[in-house]
This record gives sequence, structure tokens and C-alpha cells, in this order.
Amino acid sequence: MDSTALICSVITHEEWISRVMAEQSDSCNKGTLRQRSIILHHHHGFGPVRGVGTKEAIWITPGLLIAQNAWLASQGRPSWALSAPPTMWLDGLDQSLIGRRILTVTAETILTWRRLPSGLGQRPWSQLAAGRVSDLPAARRTLENLQSHLRTAPAQSLIRIQTHLPDIHEEWRVIVDRGRIAASSGYCLHEGEDSRVITTVFDGAVFDSQHRRIAENCALQAAKGRSPAPISVDLAFLRGSDLPLILEGNPVWCAAPYAYGPQGMVSFLKAVATCRTDPVDPYQPDPWMLREFGGRFRSYWGPVRQDQTMVMP
Repeated sequence: MDSTALICSVITHEEWISRVMAEQSDSCNKGTLRQRSIILHHHHGFGPVRGVGTKEAIWITPGLLIAQNAWLASQGRPSWALSAPPTMWLDGLDQSLIGRRILTVTAETILTWRRLPSGLGQRPWSQLAAGRVSDLPAARRTLENLQSHLRTAPAQSLIRIQTHLPDIHEEWRVIVDRGRIAASSGYCLHEGEDSRVITTVFDGAVFDSQHRRIAENCALQAAKGRSPAPISVDLAFLRGSDLPLILEGNPVWCAAPYAYGPQGMVSFLKAVATCRTDPVDPYQPDPWMLREFGGRFRSYWGPVRQDQTMVMP
């Protein structure tokens, strides 16, 4: 085995993730672009993953990371610490970069509201701020509907509410690693405001080539000075506009790969590796995420945690 190889364990139920990584990085392994070999190991995540080296990169979904860390704690072993941007990263951006009102507050606070705060509209988008849970998928909701979804939520779970952006046309993803662009790709096209038809990059979507540099510059501006952690920035171009708006900023280690090209995919995987080998601002899961995913591998737990309440290490 090449001692300089970048080894990455890809832990997900979705096989297409590792397939896209392999297909796009393979030409770097074989061709003139080669800098170091890329070795990918796909794990389905139906149980704890064993044998991952301390220097290996890890691509994993947040839910499986929580389950894996609970199992590691039950064995008396250290958890996997992976870099993540701050939960409030999006909320602190300049209005020119987001183009809408964004408010992140606890579930407990929302349950006390009698009306939505101004500037959010009657049916804003709402979702968990740091992850996803089955009881609160990202969706447009009235206050009454949102409160009904939060009746059993942990009081301190952070919920992000944001004004609906009308008529999104193109969506792009930009990977920023230590102040530099690692990779970028358009990933979907929306047919129109009143249509549910979305064409992805894997279905042949064609994006405005001039938007790549604009999206990259916008992502760099948004990431500058905000966090040393690598970040995956999603942006949207509204129909008829060449000025993108930031949709989300997420950890790189759980960001889906798109059409980054051979060199871009290698740079993306290097950013994934950095999240583990040089961790800064480690990911802290929301209480709701802990509740949903923390006991997923409970039948595999060792004696350290079998009789304890699940607490994230």
C-alpha cells in the first residue's frame, strides 16, 4: 500500500457517495494529475465501524457519527472529533450575502411565541439548525404548524427559521478549506417557482459557467474570518440574477460530492481529511440529534455504557 495515500472511510447507507468520489478521483490516481493515491473504504453504517486508523479521513453522516461515538464511549475509547463551522455561522452573515431574515432560537422559545417575528413571512422555512431529525424535516410552516412539531422537542434544541426565497434557479456548492477554494460545482436547477421539477447535476443539468467564479468569490467572502474549520457553502442564484445568496454552511465531512472534477475531488477529500487530522471547533450535536441517533448501535455497546443514560462524549 502507498504510504503517502489518502485513505478515507466513507460511512453512509448511500452507495452513490463513495461511487462519485471514486469515479472522479480515479483519473488522479492513474493519470498525470496524480499527487497521492486515494483509497476509499465504503461502510454501510448498519453497525459500528471497526478498524478505522487514527490518521484516516472520515466522511460520515451526522446521525451515524453520533451513533458511532456512543458505541466508542461504551468501549471506553475516545470519540471521533471532526471539525465543523459554528452552528450560528449563517446567522452572522451580512444581509447582502443572505438576502433574507434568518433567526435561530431554541424550541423552548418558539413555543412561547404568539406570532412569528417580523420579516419572516407567514410560512417561513424551519429546520433543525445543526443537522436533521425525522420529526422536523426542512419545510415551510406556519407558526401553529411549527409549534405542533416542537411539542416533544428538547427544550434547548436550536431551530433555524428563515424567510422563503422566491424563484431559485441554480444551486451551487463550494468547498472552502483554510481560506482557499477546494472544489465547486452546480448541483441542481429549479424549473420555476410554481414547479416541483428539479434537475440535478447527475441528471444532466447545465449551469451558467460564469456563475462558478461568482459563487466561489461569494463563498470565500462568507467564510473569511468566520471559522478555521473547512466548510461546505451552498448558494442559490435567483432567476434573472447573477448575485448569489448563501443558503447553508455545513461541515465538509458530511457534504455530498458533486461534479468537482478529478483535481477538485482530490482537494475535497483532502479537506475531509483535514477535519479529522487537524480538528478545530469539533462538531457538537444538537440534543434532538442525540436523542434520535445516540442509541442506534445500543445492542453493540460494551459494559462501560450499558447501564448509563446516553450522553455524547
